[in-house]
Amino acid sequence: MKPLEFGPGVWTGLIADLRRRGQGRRESGAFLLGCETEAVKFVETWLPYDELDPASLNYDYIRLETSAFPKLWAHCEARGVQVVADVHTHPGMPEQSESDQAYPMVSISGHVALIVPWFARAGVTPADLSFNVYLGGGEWDSKFRQEAADLIKLGEDDQHGR
Repeated sequence: MKPLEFGPGVWTGLIADLRRRGQGRRESGAFLLGCETEAVKFVETWLPYDELDPASLNYDYIRLETSAFPKLWAHCEARGVQVVADVHTHPGMPEQSESDQAYPMVSISGHVALIVPWFARAGVTPADLSFNVYLGGGEWDSKFRQEAADLIKLGEDDQHGR
């Protein structure tokens, strides 16, 4: 299980963006983009779901149309990055819903899906999230609290501003 390492300022910007897009009343989410090495998945930036599919936030849950994915892959190719994980918010605790488990955003073994609780309220830390790794065949390995935090490495700028 490879950890996610966030570039300087990425964590703080991401959490603030998720909070703003969800407005404290609905789920929001994004694909985390960067590169993968043998040891880590490095997050350089993110691409919000609603920039790929403007209607994705019109429901009580995240819903991406299949037309969003060609846009995602074109965006990645144009910028020389890859999808290293995805992230979305929940109104309460960071546990996967039945639909989260049944319909991963990227259904490739090893893909990471983060869930941020409380619609990404201010002050959320890596220990508040769930770190969910898709194993294939509808199976997941989920980490919570300190186990999740141990798999999320923040850039120096973000460590001081948690």
